[in-house]
Parts: sequence; C-alpha cells; structure tokens
Amino acid sequence: MKKIIKKRVLKSKTNDLPIRVNKIELECAKHDVICSERYKTQKETLDRIEKTIQANSDAINKLFSLSNKGLGGLRVLVIIGGIIASIFGFLKFKDFI
Repeated sequence: MKKIIKKRVLKSKTNDLPIRVNKIELECAKHDVICSERYKTQKETLDRIEKTIQANSDAINKLFSLSNKGLGGLRVLVIIGGIIASIFGFLKFKDFI
C-alpha cells in the first residue's frame, strides 16, 4: 500500500503579517492591563498590611508604657509598704525594749 502524502503548499505570509501583529499587540495590551490590575491589588494589600503592622506597633508601645507605669507604681507600693511595716515593727518591738 502506498501512503498518500499531501504536499503542503506554502502560503505567502505577507498578507498574514498585519493580522499577526494586531493579535500580538492585543495580547500585549491585555497582558499590560491584567498586570497593572494585579500590581494595584498587591499594592493595596501591602498598604493594608503596613497599616495593620503600624497599628500593632503602636498598641505594643502603649502596652509597654503601661507596663512601665505599672512597675513604677508597684515599686512605690513596695517602698511605702516597707516603710509602714518597718514603722509598725519598730513600734511593736519598742514596747519590749
């Protein structure tokens, strides 16, 4: 059996060139629009993350300052309590002297 081989006839590409160029330009324009939209959403997401991080940082700083105030207040209470305890101890032991 003989295989039938079809001969390809090469078409002239000169007529097809403007159509291909238009398709490539259209694909490039679509790509640019899609990428610009993607970059826009990524930038918005990063801005939101940056704002959240800044808010968390501010909250941590406030908590740190409150804890420092709490430690200072605790130190004052310990000192005052020590003074009061020493006064009561002195008065209690003075009766025995």
